[in-house]
Amino acid sequence: MVVVALGLLIAGLNLPTLKLAKVIFFTNTYSIWDGVWELWKSNHIGLAVIIFFFSIVFPCVKLIGLLFVWFVPLEPEGRKRFLYWSGILGKWSMLDVFIVAILVILIKTRDIADANAQIGIYFFACAIMLSIAATMMIEKMVTLKDGTTE
Repeated sequence: MVVVALGLLIAGLNLPTLKLAKVIFFTNTYSIWDGVWELWKSNHIGLAVIIFFFSIVFPCVKLIGLLFVWFVPLEPEGRKRFLYWSGILGKWSMLDVFIVAILVILIKTRDIADANAQIGIYFFACAIMLSIAATMMIEKMVTLKDGTTE
């Protein structure tokens, strides 16, 4: 499940997530990577850093960490702490899905352009949801293995 989530995440980060079209002459399609880069270039450094961290860095670290937790013997307390924080912070990775939804709604209601979610946002959302499910499953399995109860 973690490997599938990692594949979906890589695809979701690179595939188009948002398409903006204004009249006939202007069409742009953005991936998450493109969005972060455009924010950075537009001097919206804080927002670029937040999206970069929660949508790119953290999901990758979380999935690699889940593989590490699964395959490397760790102290039960350290493993439990990692899984706990992964579960809490993992939900923030849905930030991009929320931003794209808000952008599409705002743009469509103002008639300034046409905005459509693209396939990349669905891959990304599936990757994040799968990683959340994997975290919960691994947490349950580790709890049973370690013989601890919650």
